[in-house]
Amino acid sequence: MEGMTEQQAMMLDMAMDGIHQHAEGEDQKMRDQIDQMDKMDEDDFEMLRQKRKLLLVKKMKKEQDWKQLGHGRYQELSDTKEFFNSAKKSSRLICHFYRGVTPRCEIVDSHFEKLAPKHLEARFVKIDAEKHMYLVEKLGIIMMPTIVLVKDGHTEHSIIGFDEMGGTDDFTTEEMGFVLGHHDMIEFKADLGDDIAARAARAGGVNTISIKSGVYAAQIDSDDDDWS
Repeated sequence: MEGMTEQQAMMLDMAMDGIHQHAEGEDQKMRDQIDQMDKMDEDDFEMLRQKRKLLLVKKMKKEQDWKQLGHGRYQELSDTKEFFNSAKKSSRLICHFYRGVTPRCEIVDSHFEKLAPKHLEARFVKIDAEKHMYLVEKLGIIMMPTIVLVKDGHTEHSIIGFDEMGGTDDFTTEEMGFVLGHHDMIEFKADLGDDIAARAARAGGVNTISIKSGVYAAQIDSDDDDWS
């Protein structure tokens, strides 16, 4: 392909294959569901309705619990203790370490403001890196913005800068959501389309994500003297 290296072209082909395979898989699921419905009688439908009702009630209860923990809003944490408590209480914590004078941090803010209300399954927070040097040193943060992904009390990965979003400042909220979904931090479902897949492949971004990155992987322990 014109303007692309052989490696980038291979990455693009892989991205496109993934999209097509996903579409084919969804079509087969739909056909299977239709076949199952054709075989159902009235009792089966009533049982299905009751099951869906219970699932809906369970989902509403879970969402209410999440909201009580601060999910659904993009908030700033005031101190180090609040960060550790949040990491323990929320199974998925997405924390943006920022500096007030860094324009790219404002870009992250704008996307997180949109994502937080739509993805209650994760808590979106921010921390002023210059005011919390203990955390910066403990988590190995070397540049801003850095987005630390904490899952079940462990820092799974750090998104440093914008390389994973294509290496550009004008990435979309959908692309940010796709990256967070790739790291299993949010349940992101969207048809990215060929254009976004191609852009990611050319930039070597979302197709080259490493789930864990050595020095940035750490456990959120409860024996820190500064906050326990």
